[in-house]
Amino acid sequence: MLFTFIWGANFILAELALQEMAPISFSVSRFAVGGMAMLLIMYCKYRSDCRRNGGPIPFIPSIKKEHWPRLLLISFIGATLAPWLGIEGLGLTHGARASLWLALGPAISTVWGYLFGTERMGQFGYAGVILAVAGTIILAWDGIRPNQGYWLGDLILIIALILTVIELHLIKPLAREYGSIPIVTIRTAIGCSLYLLIASPALIQEAWLSLGFWTWIAIIAGGGIGVGMGQWIKVRALKKLGPTQVVLYGNLVPIAALLIAWLSIGENPSFLEIVSALFIISGAIFIQVIDARKSRDLESQKRLEEDLSMVASTKQDN
Repeated sequence: MLFTFIWGANFILAELALQEMAPISFSVSRFAVGGMAMLLIMYCKYRSDCRRNGGPIPFIPSIKKEHWPRLLLISFIGATLAPWLGIEGLGLTHGARASLWLALGPAISTVWGYLFGTERMGQFGYAGVILAVAGTIILAWDGIRPNQGYWLGDLILIIALILTVIELHLIKPLAREYGSIPIVTIRTAIGCSLYLLIASPALIQEAWLSLGFWTWIAIIAGGGIGVGMGQWIKVRALKKLGPTQVVLYGNLVPIAALLIAWLSIGENPSFLEIVSALFIISGAIFIQVIDARKSRDLESQKRLEEDLSMVASTKQDN
């Protein structure tokens, strides 16, 4: 539950940081800190595995030659393009609203998997998709109203979310062969290197010494704890609590973001944003919890845990 509020606060901290920094500068800085935290977590896991096995084991798995094209594509989509678009979209909306769009991930992923024959969907899954679509329409309508003007940011966030879903489906075979944490760490290192190269002109022009306290908190804590350590916490929670409770807590992130934004910076959500949140979050629960519980066997339970561990590793990058 604590990390539900930490992830929710991440959106608000990002919104505050964008008042002082260019979007791409902030995004790549936080992403780099998160990547270093993930490498540290991977190294600690490596040392633990070495002690458990009584001898050295490979720190980084040897990637087969035929898997490199897919890995490079995943790195570009998920660790360069999606975070870049995500932060640009956030800069044109606000943090709590961005968290609502990310909550659409389960619905988009389920529809994608259903269309390509990689996932099954029962009657509650269909109901969840309908609820999510209704919430999307309401949120999009709210964004194009003259007094809101969020339509461009909303559109960019949707594109970033679709790219994240595509990455999630492309990375599944690699994660099941090499492990979710190692493959996501390698993908982050490759994508972050390209992202740093693209962002280097903006990083050079940034007035680093004049940045405020909360901006540095957004970069260091938001990257190290929210992105790096957060994904490890969620993977651990899967083993301790089980997928259902982790999904329920994860779907509370938009509510936490709305509440924190209201309490900390006095950002009042519109009536339509609240209504859309209810539809989108209810749809996610229908898809991830109720429908999955009705049709789950041991194999699908294992696949769900693997998928959620990958979501934990990728979702907070954006």
